[in-house]
Amino acid sequence: MSGISPLVRFPDKTLVLPPAYCGSIRRYAAISIYGGAATDLTLRFNKREKECHRCMIEGSNGVQRLTVPLEKPQEWHSTRLQDVKVSTHGKWWHVHWEAICSAYGRTPFFEYYADDLQPAFSGGIELLADLDGMIDRFCRAILGIPQDDGTITGEATHTAPFINDVEYYQIWAERFGFTPGLSVLDLIFNMGPESPLVLHAMTRGEG
Repeated sequence: MSGISPLVRFPDKTLVLPPAYCGSIRRYAAISIYGGAATDLTLRFNKREKECHRCMIEGSNGVQRLTVPLEKPQEWHSTRLQDVKVSTHGKWWHVHWEAICSAYGRTPFFEYYADDLQPAFSGGIELLADLDGMIDRFCRAILGIPQDDGTITGEATHTAPFINDVEYYQIWAERFGFTPGLSVLDLIFNMGPESPLVLHAMTRGEG
């Protein structure tokens, strides 16, 4: 995609956020309206903020929370996000990939995108930042959002705008109704190239 995305409303601002594991739809809706969005890995790890290693998907049994186990450092309070290590406990990457395949294997666009996402769940990734970054690059590419090159251009803001949830096609809606607040993977696999239209609808009216 060349030039500035039509979703962008603040081209001279960069949204600065902590990393996220399979980040939420709301996160990417917020990212989409800024000229850039950078990940701040210098922040200290906060055990109360789970987004960096936890996400929610929806499968045949309803909403499922996926959590990446982390290696315990000597001191959590002084550990920065860039240094947090992923544990190999329980071969979590295999469990997560199987859960994603089970939840979205029959969605309209899973077969088109799965091969590009699967390497993030092949094991062997040591740092949480690398894992989150790999998945983030996949999501941004599908959504037509500029990649995070680590630079901040123009004014930096750390406050994301309020995002309105917008209903879109979900494969499990007949069973559970529409479920907001899921990982952006839910949007990507269900809506494919129409995903940016949903992001646009979510941010419409924000100023």
